[in-house]
Amino acid sequence: MRKQPMIRVATLVAALAAAPAFAESGLITQPLKAVAVASQLEGEVTVVNTETRMLTIRKADGTFEVIHAPPEVERLDRIRIGNRVQLTEITTAVIELQRGRDAGAMGIIGSTEVDRSPGSRPSGTITDSLTLYGQITATDPRAGTVTVRGANETRTFELEDKPLVDALKVGDGVVVRIRNLISGQVTFN
Repeated sequence: MRKQPMIRVATLVAALAAAPAFAESGLITQPLKAVAVASQLEGEVTVVNTETRMLTIRKADGTFEVIHAPPEVERLDRIRIGNRVQLTEITTAVIELQRGRDAGAMGIIGSTEVDRSPGSRPSGTITDSLTLYGQITATDPRAGTVTVRGANETRTFELEDKPLVDALKVGDGVVVRIRNLISGQVTFN
């Protein structure tokens, strides 16, 4: 599915950044950036391969999209050529700064929830949630970048609000909360 920016939540982040929240663990948490991206796919099923869990969808503009159905899709064997498929994917990410005694702990926490719609046709929602914990290892106010070491890798991010980089310090903790929601349904012909 092709992703397009849906919402830039800069105004919300600016409002939240003005008033840091206090977490139960005594950490001070301040949002830095939030992004939401949405995409939709709608079309007719032209190929169903239950062994590889791949579907080919012909979109209204005549182009084809090949998608992988994850193991959580249990009624894949009920999808037939000619059925209509509608899928919506929304991904949100919030990056938060943490200061306090336990800030900068590294780790990853993830979960998947599946909500199957009742009935004979395949439909429902899959929600993946992932929380990444890391620590700031470098800042570059001139470039507007911050380098974060996580549990598995170190990456450099460019912040939209470049003056914010001045407020960041090496050793501060960073939490990235990512939520990916995919909902879909199949219409039988």
